[in-house]
Parts: sequence; structure tokens; C-alpha cells
Amino acid sequence: MVSGTTTAFGPHERRPELKALTGLRAVAAIAVVVSHLGVPKSLPEELAKIAHWGYIGVPLFFMLSGVVLGYNYPGLTFRQSRRTLKFYLARVARVMPLYWVVLIYCALFYTAVGHRQYPKAFLENIFAVQTWGGDLLAAQSRYNGPGWSIGAELFFYAVFPFVVPLVAAASRKWGARALIAIIGATALVSFGLLAFFVLTGRAELPAADPGSAHRWMYRNPLCQLPIFLCGVAISFLLPYVRRWSDLTHHVIQAAVLAYVLLLAMFRGEGGFWGAGSFGPFFVLPFTLALLSLASDRGWMARILKTRPMVTLGVASYALYITHRWLVWQLSSTDPVSKGHGIDPYVGWVLTICILLLVAEGAHRYIEEPARRWIVGIGKRLARKYPGRRPGVHAKPPVPAEERAPVNV
Repeated sequence: MVSGTTTAFGPHERRPELKALTGLRAVAAIAVVVSHLGVPKSLPEELAKIAHWGYIGVPLFFMLSGVVLGYNYPGLTFRQSRRTLKFYLARVARVMPLYWVVLIYCALFYTAVGHRQYPKAFLENIFAVQTWGGDLLAAQSRYNGPGWSIGAELFFYAVFPFVVPLVAAASRKWGARALIAIIGATALVSFGLLAFFVLTGRAELPAADPGSAHRWMYRNPLCQLPIFLCGVAISFLLPYVRRWSDLTHHVIQAAVLAYVLLLAMFRGEGGFWGAGSFGPFFVLPFTLALLSLASDRGWMARILKTRPMVTLGVASYALYITHRWLVWQLSSTDPVSKGHGIDPYVGWVLTICILLLVAEGAHRYIEEPARRWIVGIGKRLARKYPGRRPGVHAKPPVPAEERAPVNV
């Protein structure tokens, strides 16, 4: 891997890119797209079940977010106010501009076709707080459905400077044992939530019910927080992965893939399976997969770090945030699920290709320029208001783990 380079703006020193994890983002985004697009009705039932469970890409995204933030900002702490503000600005610049553009597009489309507007839901979407409410339509249907998860991400960004110092301190004091204990605790919390919703019968409630497992275990940021914290702990475990043999990586990656596919194909029906798929079933398997893939070793990592997969991964957020509305518009006649012969498969492939092209354009011409513009404003403000003069207040020492990039 290439050595890290220092970023011009931000509270961290840029570390080597974990290319296989970037490629994994593409897999997670495409899985979510497939779950929303659907598959031809002639597809074998087992494969259709896998496609339907594509939404497990969302908890995978949450865990990946914890890994990436913990890897790039291991020394961040809320006590360093200027660094924390830079972190928050960088995070807002990363996710919100394209989110707002798609939201405004949805509202303008409603106006163009004479569709009614939903002022309350629109306002909730603007501030990305729709996921905190009990109204499923406001969170996932009124405007841009996938936007609910951005509200969860913003919550994770808000708490990150407060939790990463705790994980870092535990890692320094007790090493890998503390990190494994944190990961085990997050898995226990997730399974505890699953047990609660199953035993109380709330796992069987429809998604629109404010007390359902869907509303809490899937959409509520507090219930997804353990998965994010698990990702942060994983990021501190990455140096230990260097001790694993190539055979270990091959076996782990094959085993996790087999587990996910077989569980999806042969799962039963009922609330237990749905609630478990919102995170609990995958905390430990995803942990092993992320630890292995971050090493860029193993057969799956070799596929994910190829240039096409990394390119798709870089634009994965744009694909995720733009696809749902376009799926609805492109499939208004429902050719994929109702067509016959080869036509549904051709339509399915063409739809995926269109979505990928739109995502690449949105990433290249909206997401990245807007991010650079916002970060540029931050740099100009930092130069204009540089804070206290040197010597008045000593800068905090740069943590050792941020002074030199870690090759994993």
C-alpha cells in the first residue's frame, strides 16, 4: 500500500486507503438497490430471497462508517473543539449537499405533476430528523426514502468525538482483549433487542406501526448505535489482522459469504427473521469480514479492490441516495416483476446500468464539487479566525497513531 499523505483540511492525517472496504461499499449499495428494484418473477425462489434481503446493506453501511471514522480519526476527542468542529464540517460536506439536492428534486417533481406536498415531512427531511419519528410514510415514502439513514449517520457523527476517546483508551490500556469485549457487548445488545421485540410480539407488528421492530431496530439510530460502535472497535483491531495467514483470510471471507447467502435462502417467515436481519444476525459475521477485508488480503478482497469495484464504491453514496426515486420512475409500468421471458432480465440490467450512470454523474458533478466548496469555506474561515496565538494556549500533542500511517 502507498503511504499516507497529509490532508490540507481536517483534523486527521490521511491514512492508506482500505481499498477492499471501498469496494465493499459498492456491494452494500447495489444490494439495497436490488431489494428496492425487485427481481423477475421467474427467478428461483432462493435467489429472490437473497435479493429481498438486500437491505442488510444498511446495517453494513453503519458498521463500515464506524470502521472508516475510527481508522481515519483515532485521536479525535470532543475536548479539542477546533478539530471536532472541522470533523463535523467535513462530515456535513460529505453527505448533506447531494441529500438536499435529491430532496429538492423530489419536491419540484411533485409540483410539476400536480402531486400534493407534505410540508411537515419535507421540513423533517430537510433537517434529516424523519427517522426519529413514528410516521413510516414521512420517513421512507413522502420524499426520498433512503434519506432516513442519513439522519442516523448524522447522529453517529455527533456522538463519535465522545465515544472514540473511550475506545482508544481501552485499546491502549488492555489491547485487543478490550476491543473484543466491546464487540461482544455490542453483539449482546443487538441480540437483547431482538429477544425483547420477539418475546413482546412487537417483531410481528407491521412496519407502519410506531412500536414495531422495523421502526425501532431498523430505523431508530439508538438501536443501530451498537453496530456503529462495533465498527469503531473494529478499526482499532486492524493492526492485529497482520498476524493472520492468507489461508485464514480465504476461509473467513468464504465462510461469511456462505453464511449470508444460505441464511437468506433458507430463512423462515415471521417477525423473528425480519427483526434479526435488521442487524443482530450479522454483527459478528460482518465483524470478521471487515477485519479480514481491511487487510486487502484474501480472494474476496482481491476482487473488491479492483479498479471497477473501487470506482463503484467511491460513488456508492450517490447511488444509494439517488436510486429509490429513479427506481420508482423507471419501473412505473413494472416490467421487471410482471414481464415474461427474457424481457424482465434485460429491463433489470438496463435499470441497474442507468442507476449507476446517474450515480456517477451525481458524485462527479454534485457531490464532490459541493464537498470541496464547503470544505473551502471552512479553510478560509480557519485562516481568517485562526484562534489563539501560538504560546497563549499550547496545541494538544498529536497522538502517536495519527503521526504515522498504519499499514494493515
